Amino acid sequence: MDVSKIIQGRKTSKVLAPVSWGSTLSEVEQQELIKTLLESAAYAPFHYPASARYKKEERGTTGNFPFRAYTLTASQCRTLATFIEEHDVQAGKVKNMLWAADAMIVMTWLPDVFGETAALPAEEFIAEPLPFVGNARNMEHIAATAAAIQNMLLKATELGHLNYWSSGGMLRQQVLRDPMGVPMTEIMLGCIFAFPGDSLERGAEVKAGKHRSLEKDTELWAVASSL
Repeated sequence: MDVSKIIQGRKTSKVLAPVSWGSTLSEVEQQELIKTLLESAAYAPFHYPASARYKKEERGTTGNFPFRAYTLTASQCRTLATFIEEHDVQAGKVKNMLWAADAMIVMTWLPDVFGETAALPAEEFIAEPLPFVGNARNMEHIAATAAAIQNMLLKATELGHLNYWSSGGMLRQQVLRDPMGVPMTEIMLGCIFAFPGDSLERGAEVKAGKHRSLEKDTELWAVASSL
């Protein structure tokens, strides 16, 4: 395994299917893909454990990671796309990505300290609990979650899946979070899509990241210490 080649080969690939696809993977293979990506995320560094209020015995989310993952197989992605259509949710290109995805993993991070929104009962949230307090612990939580996401993107690249880190768009909103089971008390850092490696051949539009060619010259942004 050449780690450098995997890192350099990772690139943003936003796959937009024109119609709902059948998955290239069986249900078992979809579950294996998700399991493999989650296992990669589990090796991300983190500093502070999650606050006890996020540890839910009934949900099985009792881990110490300052993030949570919510997974959808290809068939569940198609079900969510159908929900978007039937409820006329204005979700833009999200539906096209859900039509194409072999899997999607929603990654949230768990703020220790909120702003004034924290005074509201959870059932009254109509959006994520912003603003959160910009303290060191929250900063560490965001960094840990981003590291976990990068691990998954690299693993997906190694496995031959086109992949995309979406900020979420309408997936952040309660109308779509509820069907996915993503609590409004957690902050979404991204939705990770894994797409078939042959998406272009299948007729999809594949949009590359806008900034991939920028700042590869390290001298433009790295400064040697003067010590």
